[in-house]
Amino acid sequence: MAGPFALIDRALNRSAAAAKGGYGGGYPGGKPRKGRDLNDPKTLEYLRRMHPDFDEVMGSADVDYRTRCHTDASFASKFRIPPVVEPQHTFREHTNSVDSVCWGPDPGTFISASHDATLKVWDSKRGACVDTLKGHVAGVYHCAVSGNKQMLLSCGSGQEKNVLLWRWPEKKIASVLQGHSRSVIHAAFSNDSVSAVTSGQDGTVIVYDIARGAATFRRNVHLGSCNGSSFCQEDSNLLISAGANGSLHFLDLREQGAPKACLLPSAVANSVSMKATLSIQGAHDGYAVHAVEFVDRTTVFSGGADHKLKRWDLRQMSPFKPRCPGQYLGHTAPVRSLAVSADKRFVVTGCEDGSLRIWPKDPLSDIRSSLRGMKMQLKDLDTDMQDFGRPAAERQAFSRKCDETKEIIAAAKKNEEQLSREGYTSAFRTLNGHVAQVSGCAWQEDSQLKAVSIVSSSWDQTLKLFNISLDDLK
Repeated sequence: MAGPFALIDRALNRSAAAAKGGYGGGYPGGKPRKGRDLNDPKTLEYLRRMHPDFDEVMGSADVDYRTRCHTDASFASKFRIPPVVEPQHTFREHTNSVDSVCWGPDPGTFISASHDATLKVWDSKRGACVDTLKGHVAGVYHCAVSGNKQMLLSCGSGQEKNVLLWRWPEKKIASVLQGHSRSVIHAAFSNDSVSAVTSGQDGTVIVYDIARGAATFRRNVHLGSCNGSSFCQEDSNLLISAGANGSLHFLDLREQGAPKACLLPSAVANSVSMKATLSIQGAHDGYAVHAVEFVDRTTVFSGGADHKLKRWDLRQMSPFKPRCPGQYLGHTAPVRSLAVSADKRFVVTGCEDGSLRIWPKDPLSDIRSSLRGMKMQLKDLDTDMQDFGRPAAERQAFSRKCDETKEIIAAAKKNEEQLSREGYTSAFRTLNGHVAQVSGCAWQEDSQLKAVSIVSSSWDQTLKLFNISLDDLK
């Protein structure tokens, strides 16, 4: 049996050997590979030959995206401005900034929350306010509708009546949810409408049982305010929160019901603890995270003050080296809100500069899937072209079609290489119209799945409605 200090002794012996030059410098298998010396002219010549954009990349390597947006006048020209869409209608009746918007329980309606301490129900077709809900004692920061269309949740400023649960269609307050001693910034329902989560200015996340109107989970997860939280759409036991301290915090609500293994004598003796949570510190280059959506068990979208929308793949997470496989660049101010389409193919973001952008969820995967399909099609065309039993004119048509498919495949491969090399995605559309920060946005497709309606709220005290054909987003 090894001694109790065997690992420490081994490390000390390895360090001593390294100091003497033995054991291959203290590394298994010999010395590690020597890094390139950037002061060596031959190394620089080699790197410039292998990487034509070496000087440009190295010149901005220590400057983040947000800083370059503010200081480099030519930087924005590298990101094309997508085609611009103007709003179909503008809604004005709030007397203070509008902080949130969501599609309502009734078809063709949406609900807005404002700093004027009211919620308003709007008819999107008539372009008019049809009802005003009062109950908060101060500004209303956020609102959300349950999946079963029977409840509305709103939260806002103040130490009392800061989380209200409304019955629908009665539009009456069903209960005042207790637990937060300071302002509540964000509220959301679980996909099954059984639970709700609220995010407080003090960094606290509280989960409520809607039927009982009681808190079932409470935890302080962020230093500073918690700007938002979201249930996983596939599993209501999973939750993510976004903080002003720049972190994303994952929670498994089943953790609190697990056996207290850390209290067992063997666990205490060995200093073992059980924690089923994961945090991503500095998720947006150290800047605040303003919005988050837990799309499925493996995918999370977040928007932050670094001007970026990011897509996180939880299958590639590690506690110390989280990897972000998708970055969406083009905004030149902090991303304050986001919404994901029902089919999870598109994301819309709202920005502090008053614009919104529509993005593809995962364009690289889409291109690769399209390439596989085109290669199979090319193989079938080659087979038909080699069938000498067909008329010559028909085989010539197959040959022309084969050449066209090869050109399309070559263009698709070029796009794939560019996306893989640059590592960021461009937007499909820009939605203009607001003159102040876009505080909220919501996505809804029509029953034929041919068009999408996007409604946005802003600190300019207005709401905008945009209608876009889904065919234009291909």
